[in-house]
Amino acid sequence: MKIKAVIFDMDGVLVDSEITYIRLWQTFLAENGVSVSIADLRFLAGSSREIENQFLSKMLHLSVREVEKKKKDFYQKHPINYKNIQKPFSRQLLSFLKEKEIKIALASSSPMENIEEVLLQCDIYDFFSFLVSGEQFEKTKPDPQIYEYTVQQLGLEKEEILVIEDSEYGISSATSAGLTVIALLDPILQFNVSKATYQIKTLKDAINIIERRTQL
Repeated sequence: MKIKAVIFDMDGVLVDSEITYIRLWQTFLAENGVSVSIADLRFLAGSSREIENQFLSKMLHLSVREVEKKKKDFYQKHPINYKNIQKPFSRQLLSFLKEKEIKIALASSSPMENIEEVLLQCDIYDFFSFLVSGEQFEKTKPDPQIYEYTVQQLGLEKEEILVIEDSEYGISSATSAGLTVIALLDPILQFNVSKATYQIKTLKDAINIIERRTQL
């Protein structure tokens, strides 16, 4: 069936933020007297803010509220320039989809405030028909609810939609919702992407897949 919409994850797909966040959490914990490896933190990639806070709370023996305050202070000292970690070919892919009149949506576990900050910094906000945040739901990725809701908002058949994801959480969420997934490979974190239908090394590779799927 011809593709009429693409749903993007954000972290690890539009911006190379998964490894950026993990390195920041490693520094955050180190500054608070806890030493962990990147491998120890890998499971947090693609997770919700709630899971992240619960883990940090356990590691630091602090309440979630105390952790959030410490994180806020930490991020003020270590701001992220998302433009500098924007994924190569992201704008090219979005422009291609717009030219083909394919609907573009975003479904991310991140809070809406963070989603808007990233898209505005990267100057790609206006490409998206609508944005969906995991904070809107009781459960987020790997639960399929976020993708089931996004499909409803698009008003299309699942067979008319492609999803671009990177992590196990995101891929499981989309496939559990009955959607076809393109997995953008992460050379550092090396997620298990076996549930995805397609695997790509760069977003430019997605253009060829979508081109074929729009000609059906």
